[in-house]
Amino acid sequence: MIKDKDQSWTSFIIEALILIGIVLFIRFYIFQFFRVSGPSMCPTLNILQEECQYGKGEFIFVNEISYNFFRKPARGEVVVFHPPHKKIFYIKRILGVPGDTIEIKNGKTYLNNEFVEDYQLDESYLSPRNDGRTRTFGRESFTVPQGHYLLFGDNRAESLDARQCFWSGGCDGTHTPFIPKKNITGKAEFVIWPFWKSRWIENELAPLLELETIVE
Repeated sequence: MIKDKDQSWTSFIIEALILIGIVLFIRFYIFQFFRVSGPSMCPTLNILQEECQYGKGEFIFVNEISYNFFRKPARGEVVVFHPPHKKIFYIKRILGVPGDTIEIKNGKTYLNNEFVEDYQLDESYLSPRNDGRTRTFGRESFTVPQGHYLLFGDNRAESLDARQCFWSGGCDGTHTPFIPKKNITGKAEFVIWPFWKSRWIENELAPLLELETIVE
């Protein structure tokens, strides 16, 4: 931005501050672009040349405005967030919302809440390597507290997620499996690069929302 020769410095500074405010508002409350790194969400994300990428991969558009102003995160959505004890961003899928109990039995995941009991999640997004092979790391049941969410990676064999409390040292008094709502940046909405692989990122567990509506 260039100051007009006839413009006062006061007016110029006010306009600059307004512009900076608009940019920051969009950056923190409307949307962001992220680049996915690592294999934890394969095959949903980061499959290039038919191989799971272990380094930097796809660019995604992250919708922040929905969670900030209109609704809460939903089960099955892929989201970007950071754990309370780390400043780096992760991308995982929400398996449990407040009030849910997610159980892992014989490698499969089951949902219990006020609407359904022992409901096996149809995780069609899992690869054959991961389908029915979810490891527990010593904890088989997760009851999600209010204001928090439970998130797993789609590539269960190579995902550092709620099962290990997002920490290679495992769960302890400091590291817990659940992510506060305030730590969720937004919903991963769309793959924007590579252009030939651009696509919407689907919520594969959306039918559960319809089931709960019918029960209600």
